[in-house]
Amino acid sequence: MKKKRKECPYFVMVVQTSLIFACVHLVAGSALMTKTDTTESMEVVHGISEEITPITISGNQTVSVSENEPADGSGEEQDVSGNGYKEGRDVSGNGSAGPEPEDGIPWEENGRKAAAAYLDDVLFIGDSRTCTLQQYAGWDNASFYVKNGLTIWNVLDAKIAECEGELVTVEEALQKEQFGRIYIMLGINELGRGTAETFAEEFGRVITRIQELQPNVVIIIEAIMHVTESKDAEESYINNAEIDARNEKLKELAEAQGLYWLDVNTVTDDGETGKLVEEYSFDGVHLKVKYIDIWKDFILENPFPEFDTDK
Repeated sequence: MKKKRKECPYFVMVVQTSLIFACVHLVAGSALMTKTDTTESMEVVHGISEEITPITISGNQTVSVSENEPADGSGEEQDVSGNGYKEGRDVSGNGSAGPEPEDGIPWEENGRKAAAAYLDDVLFIGDSRTCTLQQYAGWDNASFYVKNGLTIWNVLDAKIAECEGELVTVEEALQKEQFGRIYIMLGINELGRGTAETFAEEFGRVITRIQELQPNVVIIIEAIMHVTESKDAEESYINNAEIDARNEKLKELAEAQGLYWLDVNTVTDDGETGKLVEEYSFDGVHLKVKYIDIWKDFILENPFPEFDTDK
């Protein structure tokens, strides 16, 4: 910003010039600092109630929203990891305005969450955990292909999709109705079956089939939500070590296939234990109804752009 220099004695002029130079230097330094800080047979739940919260609700670049938005408030994504992952939006709830309008995301006025219209072309696929989202999120404009006990092994053949007034398989429905974004969270029912590698391989096959049926869809793989410390202590096949192993393989899959990665554990985990907060769950596995908003807000605070048909 230019400033007019008044006629003044030489000494005063020198002092003013020095002060202006010092201010410019401080502002530039501050900006630089800000920029750099930059089984099927193993169904986990069988019922849903007001206190028992189980039900169920794409991408050409790999994104990890467990990282924060640049502190300069520009809303621009930066590749910071060197492995193809980009930073997502600020998940702390204190982020600045969202990306530019051309990203295809309708934002709320404060720019911190996607507006409700973002869900108009969204499909959620999942098991009993996502079923809770369907029942209690109040997202009537979103679509849900969900079922208690759903797994990656049977998801495409499951008759859980309502299409044109009838119940059809997920694969059939995806041939009839096109979506803009598909969120997938599966994995809790697969624990105790196969290995992390075979799970990820099957997940990859399902993703490939979905892409064949929905060539312009943005796919978001959601990390498997952790279980609580008390559930983990039972030392059953449902444990966080196995969840972490499978999440790591899913993250690798997202990177390899150029998909988006969304890790809800960044907001549902206890900061000290790295496990699902005890208070959030009634059974160590599923969120209580009153904590569904944490998941809801996380999704809307970290939306993903539409498929770019020009690329």
